[in-house]
Amino acid sequence: MAVPILGRLNLRDYQALFIGWLLLFVEAILRLVTFCLPLPVLEICKTESQRIFSKFYKDERTDPVKKLQKANNFSEMAEFWEYPSEEHVVKTQDNYMLGVHRIPRGRSTPRSEGSPSIESIFKKRGIPVSAIRGTISGKTSDVRPVVLLYHGLMMCSEVWLCNLEDENRMATLLADAGYDVWFGNARGNKYSMKHTQYSPNGTQFWNYCIDEFAMCDLPSLVDYILETTGAPSLTYIGFSQGTATAFAALSVSPQLNKKVNLFIALAPATSPRGLHNIFVDAIIKASPNIVYLLFGRKACLAVVLFWQKVLAPPIFTKILDLAMSFLFGWKLDLITEAQKAVSYYHLYSCASTKSLVHWFQIIRARNFQVYDELPAYSSYTSLGYCPSRFPTQQIATPIAVFYGGSDSLVDINVLTRQLPKCVLLKEVKKYEHIDFIWAADVHKHVFPELFDLLRVYNVDGAERDDIDVDADYDRVYDPIMTKN
Repeated sequence: MAVPILGRLNLRDYQALFIGWLLLFVEAILRLVTFCLPLPVLEICKTESQRIFSKFYKDERTDPVKKLQKANNFSEMAEFWEYPSEEHVVKTQDNYMLGVHRIPRGRSTPRSEGSPSIESIFKKRGIPVSAIRGTISGKTSDVRPVVLLYHGLMMCSEVWLCNLEDENRMATLLADAGYDVWFGNARGNKYSMKHTQYSPNGTQFWNYCIDEFAMCDLPSLVDYILETTGAPSLTYIGFSQGTATAFAALSVSPQLNKKVNLFIALAPATSPRGLHNIFVDAIIKASPNIVYLLFGRKACLAVVLFWQKVLAPPIFTKILDLAMSFLFGWKLDLITEAQKAVSYYHLYSCASTKSLVHWFQIIRARNFQVYDELPAYSSYTSLGYCPSRFPTQQIATPIAVFYGGSDSLVDINVLTRQLPKCVLLKEVKKYEHIDFIWAADVHKHVFPELFDLLRVYNVDGAERDDIDVDADYDRVYDPIMTKN
C-alpha cells in the first residue's frame, strides 16, 4: 500500500482528510452506543426525536407514503401498485448471482374507481397512443418487446417503483403499454449479494468495479432475458451509473450491440465534472489508497442502512436532502417532499468501495477509462503508462441521451465527444441528476420522446441489422438537439 507523500496533497486536502477521519470516528462511537441500547429505549428515542423534529418541519407522509416506506422489497412495492412481478437469478461468468426482477404484463384496469386509465394518461401527456398494449409500429407482436431498466450507483431496482403518481412511474407505464419490463441489479446490492465461492464478509467478494459491471453483469443479464423471453433484442434504459455500464459494455462487445436495439441514457455518466463540495473534491484528488482508508475495502457507506433503521423517517429524509445538497449542490426543488419520503427510503443499496474509487479515477483523469490497478506515481506511470479508455465511439447501438442543464455530474460537451451520432440529444434545462426518475413533471419532459423512440426501434420481427439508424433519426427527430 502506497503512503501519500507530503507534496501530493495541499493543506486543504489534508484538512479535509482529517475531518473525514474524525467524522468516521465519531460515527463509530455513536454506532457502538446505539448498539448497546435496548430496543425499547431506541424506540422511545426515535419517537421523541420525531416529535421534536415535527415542530420545525411538517411531516408530508400520507398513508400510501408510509406503506411504501415500509415495503421491504421490490415484490412488495409491485404488489402495492397492483402489478404482477417475478424474481429471477442470473449467474455471471465469474460466478456472481444477480437478482433480477420482472413485471411481465400491465394492469388491465385502473387501480381504483376514478383512477385514470393508461389510454387517458398517454393522451393527456402526449405519449404516442400507438404504443399501447403491444401495438408497436402498427403491428401486434406474438413476442412482446422487452425493456431493461438499470439503476445508478449505490441503488437497486426499487428506485423504478418509487413514484407516487401513475403518470410519473415509467416502469408501470411501460408494462401497461405492452412492454415486457425487466429490472437489473448490479453485483453487491441487496438483491445481488451472493457468489458461489466468496462471502460478502470477505474482501474478495467486493473486488469489482465498473469493468465487471460492463464485461460480466450486463452481457449475462441480456443473454438471460433474451433466452427467457424469446425476443430478438431489447431496449436498454439506464440511469446514471446504469448508463456508464452500458456505454462500457457496448463499446467492448460487438455481439452485445446486436442484442440491444436502442440505448436510452438518462442523466448519463461517463466523465463527471467533479463534485460540489471541497471535501469530496479533495478526496478525488487523493490517491485511491486514501479512499480505501476512509471507507475500507468492502461495501462503501453501508452505515446509511444503519441510520435508516435508527432515525425517525422524516429526520432520515431531511438528512439525505441536506447531504445531497452538501455533496452535489442539488436544490431538489422538482421532487415533492412526499416523493422524497418514499424515494430516499429506497435510494441506497450497497456497492463496493472499489467501484467508487473507479469513479474517482475517471473524474480525476477526465477520461472514461478502465480501473487503474497501478498506484499513482509508480515507475510504470513515469514510463508513460496510461489506462485504456472505453472505445465508446465504436458503439453501433442507437443511443438517445436525456441530460439536465442543472446536473452537476454531467459534462455534456465531454460526453458528446466520446459518442457516435445520437438519435436524440435532449437537454432539460432545469433538471438535476435524480430529477430524471423522480421529478414531478418527468412525464412532460422525458416520456413523450422516450415512448416515441421505443415505438420506432421496437419494430415487430425486425432484426437489428434491418433498422436504418440514419433514416429513423431523420424521421423522428430533426434537428438532433431538443431542449426544454
